[in-house]
Amino acid sequence: MGFSRRSVFRWSALYKAGGIQALIPKSRARCGAQAAVPEWVNRVIVAVRLATYWNSKRIAAELERRQVYKVGHPYIDEFFKQHGCSRGSVAPIPGPRYERSQPNELWHIDIKGPFFIQLAGRGYLKTWLFGLVDDHSRFLIGLQINTDSQAAPVLGRLEECFELCGKPLQLMSDNGNPFVVWMPGVLTRFGKRLRDLNIRHLRTQISTPWTNGKIEAFWEVLQSEVLDRHWFTSLAEAESALGRFADYYNFHRLSGTLGWRTPAERYLGVPFADRGFQHIPALEHLQPWLEALMTTAA
Repeated sequence: MGFSRRSVFRWSALYKAGGIQALIPKSRARCGAQAAVPEWVNRVIVAVRLATYWNSKRIAAELERRQVYKVGHPYIDEFFKQHGCSRGSVAPIPGPRYERSQPNELWHIDIKGPFFIQLAGRGYLKTWLFGLVDDHSRFLIGLQINTDSQAAPVLGRLEECFELCGKPLQLMSDNGNPFVVWMPGVLTRFGKRLRDLNIRHLRTQISTPWTNGKIEAFWEVLQSEVLDRHWFTSLAEAESALGRFADYYNFHRLSGTLGWRTPAERYLGVPFADRGFQHIPALEHLQPWLEALMTTAA
């Protein structure tokens, strides 16, 4: 009948696995689903994409959990494709994955920088970012901007985190300063403090950034959602922006690796209560518009 053997075997396998329904082309199913999605939802999808550049899975998850409208990500992918605004993506090759079973079993710590803040008429200020993330929940324990990368400010912020969240059983860092000294048997101030507190210091292997992947993933989010979008002119302005983002990241930003829950839901058991575009920095200004659309549709 003109069909290849490969096609016949594929159709046969689909039929055995799911019956006649499994042979229905997915593209037709998407066209049927598209007709059932109201036009106002399409407008919301476009607005969210333009303001955030989120992918289809995040848009679908945010709209559902925020009780805007339940729409599948395949429909959103097809919608973008039909309108010529789909984006290609290259899936990264992940390293081995792991996750602790409880909060505070393992924290990931890192220092990123230097970053430069252009001061009005006074040149540039050299800064570094300190980050601390819980392995189990991805909860951001600490985020601070410092004007040097030495041990003193890091230890000071770490002590504050211990006061607020308790002590972890283990703390993982890379092999840079101030965490490690390249001399066998010699501890830095950082290492000595962890030893005094009976916290086990784990170090990543050389050239394996995925080992400390939770904090590395956070840096990527911070870069794309804050550092690439804002131009800071003072240290106080940067501190304020980082503080707002830390609150959003922990309590209002859904995490795909957590099954589209917030870090606070896992770490603190705090329920997610946001509705519409509440507490989304890039979309909050559209909340009245969204409420008007939903009221008219109802």
